[in-house]
Amino acid sequence: MTLTVCVGASGSGKTTFLNDVYKSHKCTYIRQYHNLRPYIKVSAIPNFDPRKLPYWDIYERENKADTIIVGGTIAGQFMAGLSGGQRKLLIFELIFQRTAPQSDLLIVLDEPFAGVTDDFIPFITDRLNEMRKIHNILLVTNDHVDTLKKMADNTVTVSAIDRTKVKINEREGVDRNLALIAMSIGDNFAYSTTNNDLKFFTDVEFSANGGIPGIAGFTIFAYGLFLLTFWNSQP
Repeated sequence: MTLTVCVGASGSGKTTFLNDVYKSHKCTYIRQYHNLRPYIKVSAIPNFDPRKLPYWDIYERENKADTIIVGGTIAGQFMAGLSGGQRKLLIFELIFQRTAPQSDLLIVLDEPFAGVTDDFIPFITDRLNEMRKIHNILLVTNDHVDTLKKMADNTVTVSAIDRTKVKINEREGVDRNLALIAMSIGDNFAYSTTNNDLKFFTDVEFSANGGIPGIAGFTIFAYGLFLLTFWNSQP
């Protein structure tokens, strides 16, 4: 199994390269911006052990482990919880734990360590070394570039000047389509839902912050307004 790091200047097409891998091959693609609900309790995420997170012991010492939420902004409302870098590590660790029982996957990660400070480099490198024993990994990064390039089996450098060619390690002018084929070997992630997943969905979406109560309330309100249009109407 291999670890491939894709680097390049801003606007050079790094994410486009990953998008083309996703379009052309079976893979598990984690995009740059997560869509976890900010109000989700981290400890409530099914089939996930937050104690493996490198910063979780802080919340355990502060007796906040059962209440800390993902945090972030939704519908213009900010909810205090994990920091941006902590959320990135949460997503990365979730991927690590969920994919550990399988093998031969192609895992594609877009900026998985954006905002993650140098303190967590040992955690990142340990996890990547464990993952690449059983999976092929392709990731884009603008952070910790030197560290990741040193540990990578291959480094793909994309350029905004000529998007038909890429540089692979020290070899210049490699056809981009050939690189896409060479770097894209692996299977899809398979996951079977359980009752815990269903409970998690209902707990999240039917909570006070969830989307379903709001949608239901608006639907009832709108239907009520519609019925009022027939008030005192004549046949």
